[in-house]
Amino acid sequence: MTTAIETKAPGIHLLETKTPGPIAGAGTSTAAMIGKVAKEGVTLGKPVLVTNWTQYTQNFGGLQELSLPHAVRGFFRNGGNLAYVVPVDDAGSGTDATTGALDALTRVPDVSIVCVPGVTDTAQQKAVIDHCETMGDRFAVLDGPRVPEPTEEPAEPANRLDAVKAQQPALTTDRGFGALYWPWIVTDDPEAAAGEPATLPVAPSGHIAGVMARSDNERGVHKAPANEAVRGALALQYNLNDQEQSGLNNLGINALRTFPGSPPVVWGARTLTTQTPWRYVNVRRLVAYISDSLLQGLRWAVFEPNNIALWKALERTVTEFLTRVWQAGALFGSTAAEAFYVKIDEELNPEPVRALGQVVVEIGLAPTRPAEHVVVRLGLWSGGGSAE
Repeated sequence: MTTAIETKAPGIHLLETKTPGPIAGAGTSTAAMIGKVAKEGVTLGKPVLVTNWTQYTQNFGGLQELSLPHAVRGFFRNGGNLAYVVPVDDAGSGTDATTGALDALTRVPDVSIVCVPGVTDTAQQKAVIDHCETMGDRFAVLDGPRVPEPTEEPAEPANRLDAVKAQQPALTTDRGFGALYWPWIVTDDPEAAAGEPATLPVAPSGHIAGVMARSDNERGVHKAPANEAVRGALALQYNLNDQEQSGLNNLGINALRTFPGSPPVVWGARTLTTQTPWRYVNVRRLVAYISDSLLQGLRWAVFEPNNIALWKALERTVTEFLTRVWQAGALFGSTAAEAFYVKIDEELNPEPVRALGQVVVEIGLAPTRPAEHVVVRLGLWSGGGSAE
């Protein structure tokens, strides 16, 4: 679009031309957390942005062995920077409270990770996954059940793995907008009274959301948020062995593990889906990031004349953005042409489609997937040992 300049004499004149700028990547590390808070008199169901733990305590009070504040604290300890807190009456047993909080979050556009710390009711967890799928640019981080203490009446089957496995069928979807993590972590309790245990088990979802934010900032959303230390975790409530984790991994349940000489780490990167294309957390979140970035970065095209010039401009803009995504290592291929394609032509946009005021852009992606299984081959030869 050119702005005409009135001139009074012949000569060379400069004109300003409006052209679409490059697409900026959407944010991926802002979390939303729903739950009960210690402070009374706060407005329930209203998302409030907090940027550090001190700001949270000023707005909502302390820990008091509640799941939400421990999750928020764990989020910031693990590298998170922005979190929307949605206080509710009792998220642990109230589906209506969770539903109302999720409805309020539809009006907060920059959220990308959603947690209901400590909630293991599958109806509420499924509501969070459905919310993320509907929004299209969010990912649900969910908790498996807490392991009862030896002095408590077991609330689940004696085999601790049976309880978390029982959650999986109700949460599995085709599109993989959520992930389930287990077991709970053991962390410090700064509010413990003298003579009482200075540690307690807490739900891992807030810490995992912080790990995701940290991994996004350090490596990018295409890096699987796994093989990452869980800061603030002193131990795990249950120590899985390889055989037990194999069963969980096959169900798409992500384990937290402790290995010799290292703190607890995230040791799984699978979503709750039966569909192979969406099996991994980083693939689902990468595509959500790309989709959200394109939706935000292509608003300039709305109400523009639907013609060849617009199609070419869209193709150039999208190609430039995806080239940057490929160069960052998020897409697989030795060339950009192997990593993605962008198609916008008359085949996709015939007259009936244009008459409806629509422009269809087809994009194909080859996302990188995590090296979940690394195979090492050892052999012997006459000159000594060899390894591949």
